[in-house]
Amino acid sequence: MINNFRNFDQIKTNELFITRHKWFFPYYELTDGQLVYGKLSYKSHWRKYAIIETAEGSWTIKHKGWFKCAMLLNKDDDQTIGTIEPQRWKRDTLLKLDNGFEATYLYKKLFTKALTLASAAQGDILQIIQKPFGIKTPFKIQIDASPQKVNLNIPLFTLIGVNLILLRQAQAAAAVSA
Repeated sequence: MINNFRNFDQIKTNELFITRHKWFFPYYELTDGQLVYGKLSYKSHWRKYAIIETAEGSWTIKHKGWFKCAMLLNKDDDQTIGTIEPQRWKRDTLLKLDNGFEATYLYKKLFTKALTLASAAQGDILQIIQKPFGIKTPFKIQIDASPQKVNLNIPLFTLIGVNLILLRQAQAAAAVSA
């Protein structure tokens, strides 16, 4: 596998974008307009198996089971390094990594289109904003680039958040069409 992604420690801006490529079986890239920092793709049309690639490596997100909401975050394909658990009766999603890192993807306001990744230890880490009518660039990312957050894997966390939004959109579309 050829790694064409730029290291995130070389970033020059606090604002990134997600670009969508292809219409059928799309994949999404995290970019600043010139350089690509990561990629989110799916193995099947049902989005039960996501593949995230960055300069640091590749990860997969798989559902624990057909009727389970929780997802496993795996390094490469088989080494589980954490879980992603949507909360019941809330729009929040808890991210727990085996190295002790814990954060929550949450919507801070009731009618907002901005998903924020917040940690008790580091505060707000990033914000994913859905752009209305953004077909080619559906998301804008704002990153808090303070020095203590440089060692975090921001491209991975961003693409996990985008995956959560896309899953929620697919579930909403399925509920409307049912």
